[in-house]
Amino acid sequence: MSRPRAQPKLGRPRSEESRVAILEAAFRLTQERGYDNVTAQMIAEEAGAGKQTLYRWWDSKSAVVLDALAEHGRAMVDELQRDAIASGDLQAFLLSAIAVMTRLGPTYRHLMAQAQSDEPLRQALRERLVEPRRQTLRTLLAHRIADETEREAAVTTIYGAMWYRLLLNEPLDAELVTGLCRVLNLR
Repeated sequence: MSRPRAQPKLGRPRSEESRVAILEAAFRLTQERGYDNVTAQMIAEEAGAGKQTLYRWWDSKSAVVLDALAEHGRAMVDELQRDAIASGDLQAFLLSAIAVMTRLGPTYRHLMAQAQSDEPLRQALRERLVEPRRQTLRTLLAHRIADETEREAAVTTIYGAMWYRLLLNEPLDAELVTGLCRVLNLR
């Protein structure tokens, strides 16, 4: 759902510049105005593109917003998390994850709520946002927890607690990270 559609054989070729502008506009507008206050038309106009251009790449507002979050999430998190993995610093990894989740929380909550009745969006959310972060955490924990089943339980516990707090708009903070590491004996 969130991946650009296959390029049609006829018609004008797609512009990478337009695609990037649409993603940037979707990210900026949802952060400034809130997910519910942004339309596909507004995103297209902000990007200097037509609404039809947006719909050539994505089939819904939620799909373009999801791609925008995934792109910005990688830019905001990946370097910090690569450094944390290289040093084996679980707390730094989790602090970077909660910083992004806090910043993007309102939009994440809207997408997660919509995903409950939209299976393609739920799959895309899992593939584009959730699973890449879970895989990175698995990699970080691999040298601390040898047993794959136990490692997966730790990943589920950590991200479950973080998403629970995010969805209820409760604090995602260093205290949570410290508590999770202590409870899981992962200091």
